[in-house]
Amino acid sequence: MKRIFIALFLFAASAAFASNEISSFTEGKIKEFLTTRIELRSGTKTSAVSKIAEVREQTFSALAGEAVDFEQEKLILESFYFMEEYEWLLDPKTNRAELRKQMRNLMKQIFACIDSRGEAGASKWLYNVGGDVTSYYMTRSIKATLFYGLRVKEFYEKAIEKDANMTTSNVCLGNWYFYAPKVCGGGRDKAEKCFQKALLGSSAKGEYYIAYQSLSQLYFEEKRQGLFEKCTSALTNLGIGKKEIALMKKCNDAGYSFFQYRRNRAGIDEKLEASEKEEED
Repeated sequence: MKRIFIALFLFAASAAFASNEISSFTEGKIKEFLTTRIELRSGTKTSAVSKIAEVREQTFSALAGEAVDFEQEKLILESFYFMEEYEWLLDPKTNRAELRKQMRNLMKQIFACIDSRGEAGASKWLYNVGGDVTSYYMTRSIKATLFYGLRVKEFYEKAIEKDANMTTSNVCLGNWYFYAPKVCGGGRDKAEKCFQKALLGSSAKGEYYIAYQSLSQLYFEEKRQGLFEKCTSALTNLGIGKKEIALMKKCNDAGYSFFQYRRNRAGIDEKLEASEKEEED
């Protein structure tokens, strides 16, 4: 009887871990940062980098006592913090090669964590940052884009399997569909459905922001003026990201979408300097 009880207890504990891959503490910190990172875009480089360091220190000082899966949760949070830092610190003339190397190392850690946890133990957020970090890494290399492009899509799809209306993964999958040629499975109709699901799943201001922004720019591209204006108004009324919204409106007034601006800014078709080329595996 005692053995049966122990077996049932172990089974229940295993099931609980599988259904609750990360702690509510980490979920909360992710949600907070989704809004914080938008707020940072209206500040300066110095204030943004300082704030990210402060958030990282405060979060990691408490994480060990709260985490369900410390390694996975630390990796997820660090991915969010590093990606936002990367946006502020990147200088193609001085540190791009080093930051790209750090991004590649982070990507490999995520791959290993997903492989070790399996689908039952890998959280939707681990799949999400897997897609995000890989996207950042492959952006400046055509070879890496061809090598990792479908894997990025798969990561977002895995996250959405766990949470159908997950805002961040739906926005990112929508971006994938938006940019991918139709012959490769892309399409703006598919992108729109993803962005609408992202809006449906939003709860934090930062989530509403990326959902409304994505929809507004899709409607701008499609010349659906009424929906474009409605989403732009909703985006502005959130009261965050004012500097970025002003830039977005400047792009729109000039006749091109923020999607186009970001794609050109990323320079995906630029050739890497010889010193930056590395094995894409």
